Amino acid sequence: MEGTTPTVSPPGTLRPATVRDSWQALADGLHVQRVHLHLEQWRKAAALPADRLGLPAELDPVDLVSRPALAVPVDDTLIRAAGLSAWIEVPQRLGHDRTASGSLTLAVDEVAWALAEGLDGATEAAVHGATRASAWWVGVFAVIHHESGRTASLAMLQNAARAVALGAAMRVLRAGLHTGGEDNPALRLAYCRAVADTVVLEQSLPGLLGEIGGMRLTDLVTTSVPWRGQFTKYQSGTGAGQVE
Repeated sequence: MEGTTPTVSPPGTLRPATVRDSWQALADGLHVQRVHLHLEQWRKAAALPADRLGLPAELDPVDLVSRPALAVPVDDTLIRAAGLSAWIEVPQRLGHDRTASGSLTLAVDEVAWALAEGLDGATEAAVHGATRASAWWVGVFAVIHHESGRTASLAMLQNAARAVALGAAMRVLRAGLHTGGEDNPALRLAYCRAVADTVVLEQSLPGLLGEIGGMRLTDLVTTSVPWRGQFTKYQSGTGAGQVE
């Protein structure tokens, strides 16, 4: 059509190369879908006191759904290459109009600082952007979990945020390695640190998921960080997302 600019994928964008990459793309899409399907619900829930939501008193529900500090543009090369554009864009567009700074933000910042040491400025910013957004995604699903009838502890939510942030950071680091960073020793070291952290994390994941139980947070945690149970539901063909 005359006058229409064709959509062109940016250089370096990673396309699904394996079945697991495709499952990750599916999981990402379902998270975005759920946030939009329950938009009115989580916005109303965030206006309620923490105890009404089964959340610890230390957490401010509004802060949980507030926009993360923007450490990286939505169209950042590494973010796009990692398939995380929506991960960054949705919180910025839908989040409460203030900057998040609570306990979940502090928890994911711990993950970012541990992995980003020695990285160049652009990669460090992408890691921080991905992890800060992770706190928002965990926060949104946390504020609507009260329908499950379960009470969430501060430690459980912080651990969930760290797990999700670790998965997002790994995707950024992997994208960096696949887009010309194979010979970058700092980047390779950061990715190795992330892999080692997931090995340690996997030992505690069954216990964490047991605490989370039937909360909507379950899918976000299980599909965000690499571990043996990451895409079990897709492997079993249970038709994730069909109910919603």
